[in-house]
Amino acid sequence: MATDLDRPTPVPWHLQLAVYGIGLASTTMYYLALVVVPLWLAIIETSDFLIGVVISSRFFLPLILSIHGGVLMDRLGGRRVMIFFGIIAVITPLLFPAMPWIGAALILQMLLGLADAMGWIGAQTLIGHHMRGSTKFTIRLSFTCRFGPLFAPIFIGWVWDTYGPNWVHWDVYGPILPFAVISVAGLGMLLCAVSLPKNPSMDQNSKTPMHTQLRVRDLLPRWVDYVAAFRLLFVPAIALIVMISALSHIGASTHSGFYVVYLGRTGFSGTEIGILVTVVSVAALFGALSTKWMARIFKPYWFVMAIVLAGILAIALTPAFGMFWMLAIAAATLGAANGSTQPIIISTVLRAVDQEDRGKAVGLRSTMNRVASISAPILMGTVSEFAGLELSFYFVGVLAIILMGSLVIYVKKSAELTASNKKYTDNDG
Repeated sequence: MATDLDRPTPVPWHLQLAVYGIGLASTTMYYLALVVVPLWLAIIETSDFLIGVVISSRFFLPLILSIHGGVLMDRLGGRRVMIFFGIIAVITPLLFPAMPWIGAALILQMLLGLADAMGWIGAQTLIGHHMRGSTKFTIRLSFTCRFGPLFAPIFIGWVWDTYGPNWVHWDVYGPILPFAVISVAGLGMLLCAVSLPKNPSMDQNSKTPMHTQLRVRDLLPRWVDYVAAFRLLFVPAIALIVMISALSHIGASTHSGFYVVYLGRTGFSGTEIGILVTVVSVAALFGALSTKWMARIFKPYWFVMAIVLAGILAIALTPAFGMFWMLAIAAATLGAANGSTQPIIISTVLRAVDQEDRGKAVGLRSTMNRVASISAPILMGTVSEFAGLELSFYFVGVLAIILMGSLVIYVKKSAELTASNKKYTDNDG
């Protein structure tokens, strides 16, 4: 367990803004690509199967390289790693219209997905390196990042409609401008990375100094790093929070997948679905602001478990909510749950390990989140094939109750978790 629990020294605002900027830029890239890439694929490819493969491929590299990316940040410092992926984030989107082939789109989608995933992992790790994983700073990061999903999809949709396939110069220039918008977000990530401290020694409380010279062997994934990362699951707090985080992504992946499909099949218009998605983002924004207040009232483990479960059930009960206003309340519940619990989840993971393992811990959480995000749609699709789409939603709800109930028992039986399950105080930052 980390011991650096003294009250943190003041963190310069330029450093804070750089970290929040990386988080905002990376999440904005994700939501911009979420709209543009499928629209682009529909133009260059007629096979729905291949389109689905390319869309899902954005999670492949983050799944296998999140831990390695976190290890690199611990070993080399966040600035170097963020600059590298910032460059990828600037260049990759511009290559989509330059190479209008499904094979190229597959590779570019994987690279783009890795770049924005590493940006988000980097923002969390930098808070661990420079800010002790303080709850105050994770709340600010979570709040800032909510503006990406709030505005990016609407804006890029307008850009596509205005300068996309129906644009008078489409045949000459292709969809350059919509992808250029993603590149601009990548440029923001790169500029924020450049403004980070150059000296790795500025990372506080590290027992193991970072390498000042770049070595080729440091860039290659090592099996021992993955083993060390998964060994962190033997830390009770890490195991608990990683599992809760993965469960929250089951709800999120349900919302971003079959939720839209179900509403479309039951007669809701695209505008109504768009409003419901926006409701989630707005609620998450305000949920992030309530985190510190809620953490002072409720014990963090019980609070996170209850709120995450409430968010999952709100989406799992979608077939039971026939009216729009009921769906809006459910959407707000999911958004508030995600927004209010995310800072506590991030902060708990960062505080549960020593400084030199924080990137590794963030990478581990990200890996397990990807597993959940990939598994949930597959499970729902399988259940839907045999029992119908409605029952697949209820299946998610029952599964969440069973898994969360198991975690409740785990906490009650663990003396270490019971002792650490304390309300937040001023000393928690």
